[in-house]
Amino acid sequence: MNKAAVFHRASDSMCYSPDGRHLVIRLSTAADDISSVIVMAGDPHDWMDAPGHAGGYAWRCHPHAAHKTGSDGIHDFWQIEWMPPYKRARYFFRLTASDGSLWDYGEKGIIAQGAGPADQEPAGDYWNAFVFPYINAVDVFRAPSWVEGTVWYQIFPERFRNGDAANDPAGTKDWHRGPVTNHEFYGGDLRGIIDGLDHVASLGCNGIYLTPIFRSPSVHKYDTADYLGLDPAFGTEAELAELVKACSDRGIRLILDAVFNHCGREFGPWRDVLKNGESSPYRDWFHIASFPLFHKGHDTGDSRDASFETFAFTTGMPKLNTANPDVRAYLLDAAERYVRDYGISGWRLDVSNEVDHDFWRLFRARVKAANPDAYIVGEIWHDAMPWLRGDQYDAVMNYPVGTAISDFMLGRPWMASGTDLARRLAAIEFMYPEPVLRAAFNLLDSHDTDRIATRFGGRGQAFMALALLFSLRGSPCVYYGTEYAMEGGHDPDCRRCMVWDPDQGEQAFRQMLSALIRVRLRHSELLARGTRIGTGLDAYPGFVALGATLGGRSLVVMANRGIVPVPAAEWKACLPSASSIVELLGDQTFDRDLDPGALAVLGLE
Repeated sequence: MNKAAVFHRASDSMCYSPDGRHLVIRLSTAADDISSVIVMAGDPHDWMDAPGHAGGYAWRCHPHAAHKTGSDGIHDFWQIEWMPPYKRARYFFRLTASDGSLWDYGEKGIIAQGAGPADQEPAGDYWNAFVFPYINAVDVFRAPSWVEGTVWYQIFPERFRNGDAANDPAGTKDWHRGPVTNHEFYGGDLRGIIDGLDHVASLGCNGIYLTPIFRSPSVHKYDTADYLGLDPAFGTEAELAELVKACSDRGIRLILDAVFNHCGREFGPWRDVLKNGESSPYRDWFHIASFPLFHKGHDTGDSRDASFETFAFTTGMPKLNTANPDVRAYLLDAAERYVRDYGISGWRLDVSNEVDHDFWRLFRARVKAANPDAYIVGEIWHDAMPWLRGDQYDAVMNYPVGTAISDFMLGRPWMASGTDLARRLAAIEFMYPEPVLRAAFNLLDSHDTDRIATRFGGRGQAFMALALLFSLRGSPCVYYGTEYAMEGGHDPDCRRCMVWDPDQGEQAFRQMLSALIRVRLRHSELLARGTRIGTGLDAYPGFVALGATLGGRSLVVMANRGIVPVPAAEWKACLPSASSIVELLGDQTFDRDLDPGALAVLGLE
């Protein structure tokens, strides 16, 4: 047995309560190394007289068979769900290795069990166990239940729609198709978003995420000048209130973007520091090492030539000191105000992993006090478990799943097959508790990436990637214009003007995406709470099947990125058995080979 690969920790994604009563207990082992796992579990205080044991007493425990939930090809993942009778748990793992040997694994290590039944009482060290002391309700991760049934639509306001020419910035250009820069204004505003809501609703999207709308000199607004005032080029606070109501009338929730890691050059306190230097009352609002601020006597634009901290190396985005009580009060007041006074449904948090955890705990308390059902989602591109323990965020932008799908679609060497994709997604599932995954904000592209029609080289490939994304646990997001397969490279090209004069091909893509959204919403509970399906076929590396099964029903997205058809007998053999298979996008029975470049969204019963 590969002892080095056996791992468990009695916290985070490996031991958690999903509901305040049950415990989910997980274990990681080397792939194909362990044939069975039994969790020996009981109450930490439940001891019994046992004259034959050392000390005359023994801890009372009972066996619970774990099941293998997946594998990434290197590790196998095991899990049980158990309800401790008194909300307390003590447990260890009884492992049967592939060679038949028995081992006990607890906090003190791995101990050979010797011969005998796999579910017998432990003959070794009773203290070699893990402990989950108590399931406190306040510690249970809870995200808004509405999120798992949401399909998001992300809008970059300046490029969505110009609804009011009267507030256009000087030099505003005519709306057009094609490349743009980050120095061009096209007049997109809140009135334009209000005018475009019927379009969003007709797609089926029931959540909107707006990138920043607060006063800023830039096109993108990530260099905030005033956190308590809307940008005049976007409209008025009355129009924001109108937008929230218009969204609500259509069953759409609206979240805004908060940039609390850094501000912009025109932020009042920073302008005071630039003017007054060390004597500024705001010097401690920022991370300033010394004065003068610029080593070369002038601002080069690169903070490596400066004595203050910034976002990346951009001197135009000085980093805020969120440990400063005055900074905290200012930002928390702003966060609370838009939830309380305008009824927004939550916040997306920019560069949130660079802000201290204590600030986010205070942020959550303020926002949830204003609206307990508000959604808090952080921008984190990597493993985000430290922010997802129930005291900070409800979710993060789940770039890892989008990256995995992209790598598969592009045939990267490390994601050459559908099996590779299924394994990577299984590893991501194991990274987080299931309630965290149900609230995840899943995406393929955004204002920070190239657009998927450009990335994958065509509409068919873009739609295939979207269908795979929609098969996952979590709430998927559509970037504005994706319904027309808008093209665009990396920032700023991904921020093109929205298409409002679609041609026939673009209309056809929109209809397909709308049908996919309808399927997703109709089966959201199954995909959110069902047992995951993820598989490939070694003989057909371009094939993958992803989905979930719940209560005898399954939804599976099958995709063939390869160059040869996948015979029906082959793909049927790797899916759950079913008496009926229906292609849900076409509402017809499906019993044929899966052609190259084809996908099918299947309902199985």
